[in-house]
Amino acid sequence: MDETLIIKTLYESFVSYIPNLIAFFILLFLGWGIGKVVGKIAEEIIKRSKIESVLFKRKPIISLSSLASIILSWSIYLLFLKAGVDVLGIKAISDILASLLSFIPRFVAFFIVFLAGYFISEYLRNNIEKSEIEYKTIVSKIVFWLGIYVSAIIALPLIGIDVFILQILLVIIVVSFLLPLSIGFSLAIKDEVKSIIRKQLKKLSKI
Repeated sequence: MDETLIIKTLYESFVSYIPNLIAFFILLFLGWGIGKVVGKIAEEIIKRSKIESVLFKRKPIISLSSLASIILSWSIYLLFLKAGVDVLGIKAISDILASLLSFIPRFVAFFIVFLAGYFISEYLRNNIEKSEIEYKTIVSKIVFWLGIYVSAIIALPLIGIDVFILQILLVIIVVSFLLPLSIGFSLAIKDEVKSIIRKQLKKLSKI
């Protein structure tokens, strides 16, 4: 009798859970479909706007259109997946998905800041390469990668990454670069400064 009651209870629980399970798969399917369509539309809009050719003179590692498509698609996937998990009543997984969804706006902010830094660095590199200064190729690369490094230091805290070590390294890099430069400059103008001082002393002695 007890076994029959247990089986009956389990069966009734399973049957009552079926609508939730169906709703979960419907939401999962809708999220996948809508995410796919929205991501594709966003990718096409960015490609047709030609904004990438304006922002990037060189081909980037990952295109802006592809990245926007991935972010939008996965945001929608996760949103519908969370709704489906809520229907199933699995709170632990729902909380994890909520954390992931709350991370997306911070990642977008990180991307915008880093992209702005990349654009400025690229602009400076192109202008240096077009100039007539000596060693312009080396200087342009140093300026570009230094700009990327600084952009990373500014952007990474937006996604909760501590950049204290990177800041220390930046100070070391700047000091290591400026110290030899200042010494070289001082040595280069030493004779000229001595000459100017002698001239001024001669003028003063004649007064």
